[in-house]
Amino acid sequence: ENRIPPEKSIRNEVGFVTEAFRNMVRRLRDHIKTEFELKLLRQQAEYKALLMQINPHFIFNTLELLTSLSMQKRTDDTVHVIESLGKMMRYSLKVNHDTISLTEELTYLNYYTSILQIRFRERLEINMIKEGKLDDLQVIKFILQPLVENAVKYGFQHRNGAAVRIGIRREGMQLALSVADNGPGIPPEIIQRLQAESASVQLDHVLNNETSQIGLRNVLIRCRLYYGALFSFNIESYYGQGTTITLILPAQEGNPDVSSIDRG
Repeated sequence: ENRIPPEKSIRNEVGFVTEAFRNMVRRLRDHIKTEFELKLLRQQAEYKALLMQINPHFIFNTLELLTSLSMQKRTDDTVHVIESLGKMMRYSLKVNHDTISLTEELTYLNYYTSILQIRFRERLEINMIKEGKLDDLQVIKFILQPLVENAVKYGFQHRNGAAVRIGIRREGMQLALSVADNGPGIPPEIIQRLQAESASVQLDHVLNNETSQIGLRNVLIRCRLYYGALFSFNIESYYGQGTTITLILPAQEGNPDVSSIDRG
């Protein structure tokens, strides 16, 4: 638009064509701006919808646990679960930003795992290993808890005990989050389907899906919506031995806004 000659009265065919071209460029610019803004709003709405899918899930499970503890008259455990659930709810109500500090996310995860430890006691083993400079890093909310929930579920699927390993590792400008279980493994065809869904961001399929991988699908789609091409993941699964899911995110410090990230 800057290369078009300045506006002046139309005196010949060249001037008329120039003015028509100028008007077309302006309309095209306005159209692109409008489409970009609508796409951003649509993306944010989709992200919020996925986020709301996660919240009720752990609440219902925890309420069932509280009912069981009350019936067993395990008062101390009941109080601990109520306190942890209250802190988790306070965290989940922070909806002003799509991201949260990694420290807060891990604190939220600790509340959740403490509830799991009360429920399963010595039958559940959870270990976490942190590597690299993790201070001030930001991640999207509820990124680890659904994966841990799945890992515990599958760990108990064909064993009397579940073992879950959580890895938090920074490598330069990337942050790797991994969750490993001792479950039966994920069939190759399901892994391929998860990769295809994440690549094409099949939102409707995830929101309306009631299969067992809902938590994993939700996390993968939210990461793809937020980080775009900066996000990748890897699934290593062996029949009868377990599965390791690794999310690769940009190591972002501060409090980045979704619209300001260069996601490719």
